Amino acid sequence: MLQVCYEHGFPVFILERSPLVLRDFDLIQSLHSRARAVLAFSVITTPDSEHYERVRQMEHLSPPPEERFAAMQKLATAGIPTGTCLMPVLPGLCDDEANLENVVRWTAEHGGQFVLAGGLTLADQQREYYFGVLGERFPDLLVNYQALYPPGSYGPSQEDRLRIARQVRELCSFYGIRDRIPRPIIHGDKRALNKRIVEALANQVYDMELERQPVQRVWAFRKAAWAVEDLEQDIGLVYRMLGLKGLQSVPDIGPRLARRVEELIRELEESQSKG
Repeated sequence: MLQVCYEHGFPVFILERSPLVLRDFDLIQSLHSRARAVLAFSVITTPDSEHYERVRQMEHLSPPPEERFAAMQKLATAGIPTGTCLMPVLPGLCDDEANLENVVRWTAEHGGQFVLAGGLTLADQQREYYFGVLGERFPDLLVNYQALYPPGSYGPSQEDRLRIARQVRELCSFYGIRDRIPRPIIHGDKRALNKRIVEALANQVYDMELERQPVQRVWAFRKAAWAVEDLEQDIGLVYRMLGLKGLQSVPDIGPRLARRVEELIRELEESQSKG
């Protein structure tokens, strides 16, 4: 599959749990040079975390986190964007601030650029199976999980999800990495500015969600990002030729969002001229 992507110049995102991905290191490196590749490792705890041994009982068939981080470092050294998917954050095992910080710190120390955090989802047979594992191995956690995941539920409460997301964001900022994947742009892409603006708008949507801003406002920015993504013309050219009126002619971009897009165009073009 990677060979086909390379032959067609198609960018890839790879999520892995094993350092065996390095068997394809040369191909991934070549693909990244041609079309961009981003590789993330699934890691939910580190050896210096309080519940490391208990978590390892659950994922004992997976390679140790140390080996995943070593593979991450090799990719980072080669210039391939890499980072961590801290998913799922297991209540009572991985959601304490010390563990969250350990995962973020290990990621930064091994060249990772981002940490994406997500909670545990349990539905139907998943819930039944997981509760059986807890009852067998960690009965002390079962009551808490039964309260967090009552029958018919799917994921953690919104407040708990936002709490973890905010903590991970603060930790990433402290260690100089991000809680979002930087969007790779293929060299020579004629709509590179569009994609940078979409990235900025999407990141702002995420910020607004964490701040619990009004749903209508969040959706206005999300729809604007989608509209710029779908725009076939270079948005910078549209702005230079028609100004704010040209930006407002894009679907789902009204006067206020047009001014925000204008700010982004100026910021990005100024940054590009300096860099």
